[in-house]
Amino acid sequence: MQSRGSRRLIRKPTILVPHFESGLITEPLLSFGGQHMHVDPKTGLSLYGPYSLIGQTAPTLKSAVIGIVGSASMIADAEAWLIACKGMLTNDGSQPFLYPHFPGFNECAPFQCQLVYGDTWRETIKDIDIKAAISSPDFYERVKQVVRLYAEALETIAARDPQPQVVLCCIPQDVVDTCTVQKGKRARPKKPTSSHIDRTANRQQMNLFDLLDGLPGTEDEESGHQNLRRGLKAEAMQFGLPTQLVWPRTLRLAGIAGSGPQRVQDIATRAWNFCTALYHKAGGSPWRLAEMEPGVCFVGVSFYKELLEENPRIRSSMAQAFTAAGDGYVLRGKAFEWDEREHGRSPHLDKNLAASLLRDVIDLYQKQNRGSLPSRVVVHKTSRFWPDEIAGLEEACHSIPRKDFVALGSRRLQFYRTGDYPPLRGTYVKFSDSDLLLYTSGYVPYLRTYPGARVPQPLEILEHIGDSPWDTVLREVLSLTKMNWNTADFAGSDPITTAFSRRVGQVLAEIPSGRKIRPEYRFYM
Repeated sequence: MQSRGSRRLIRKPTILVPHFESGLITEPLLSFGGQHMHVDPKTGLSLYGPYSLIGQTAPTLKSAVIGIVGSASMIADAEAWLIACKGMLTNDGSQPFLYPHFPGFNECAPFQCQLVYGDTWRETIKDIDIKAAISSPDFYERVKQVVRLYAEALETIAARDPQPQVVLCCIPQDVVDTCTVQKGKRARPKKPTSSHIDRTANRQQMNLFDLLDGLPGTEDEESGHQNLRRGLKAEAMQFGLPTQLVWPRTLRLAGIAGSGPQRVQDIATRAWNFCTALYHKAGGSPWRLAEMEPGVCFVGVSFYKELLEENPRIRSSMAQAFTAAGDGYVLRGKAFEWDEREHGRSPHLDKNLAASLLRDVIDLYQKQNRGSLPSRVVVHKTSRFWPDEIAGLEEACHSIPRKDFVALGSRRLQFYRTGDYPPLRGTYVKFSDSDLLLYTSGYVPYLRTYPGARVPQPLEILEHIGDSPWDTVLREVLSLTKMNWNTADFAGSDPITTAFSRRVGQVLAEIPSGRKIRPEYRFYM
């Protein structure tokens, strides 16, 4: 019983009001042959063919000369695979939007490009030499000797007339087994982070980068040891040859897709990815962004360790630059010393280094665009900008009308929607004008499914300093996830400016600082 003079306090229920907004960015369109547009790379290529210039009814690339190096048996397998890719390749048809049949790569529609190969551009590496190269008990020595064999073959092919536009480096299974993952050297392999697992699982394609770099977590990145793919890319570059690394499962004509470490995609999907990469490396543009403002230069800034440096504090900066037309370039910045104990693991540039790197990008853009400066420069980075970096980038952009500096990352924030599927690709959550989440992976209405294995993780715009509105920044990030020509997948989880920065840096780390590098992005794919 309540005593007289006392009053019971009745608390009102607390109503939590979310402090964010959400919405959806429309799926970006891609431009194909005849300026026709579509959201899906495979469907667009099937219907309209590769991108053709305004006023032209057909793409400019009419033929692709293919060189092949490797063991005699794998060269035969590779040529059988190329023959198969000329015609239509089918799968079980259970997911016709996600995994459509492959229409064939030949001089007729849709690719309108002839595959040219033969004895002139074939160089055999003897089985006995391969066995001798991988016989050493030392991992580094095995990799070194295998790279040497392929480099000698590439040098021979480079002297042929005419020179091939792309070279297939066929990697036998025993080389894959002995030279792609170092065994027995470490006490415990580095455990992959959950975000790495999620991002890897969300990729539709198990691409050659992953296959030849070893499975996630099995290669100790801190050890700086040489790697087969990186070594081959670095050696091929000095001969002016873009390469495509293939191994036995890639060339399999029989069998079905499976699971486990020996899994392989269905033959049609493999052909889509293989031929799209081959077409680009031969000099063609499979597609372009249809709604991107011309004159914009996108730049991804990242860092890598110099393998040949004795000082473990030495870092080098690099820039991946992409134009609105899809042209990609790689630039190597200057080396600098970075003390992780004092400043943290994520390197940053001082004012002079930041200005120098971006000036080099702008100079290259001018050379490739008949002296015209970009109308706008957009810099992507996977860590927040330090004041010195901003000052240097601003200095380099003094003659550029507009600029945007965007820091991308992830805080592992997660949102859900009702129903059985994850958020739609393109869903954004806005906390402020410079702090947003963007689902670059998610349910895709056109595909009628979510093309991933785990709950997708949103990409976060951690910081935005610049002239453009936040929705423009999000739209561009989403668009750039569709510009990976190493695959015909619908989209990736990261924009091309940052998607392969680590792997590109690893190739640069294999090249001595005094050797000139090739700026074209296709040499690093």
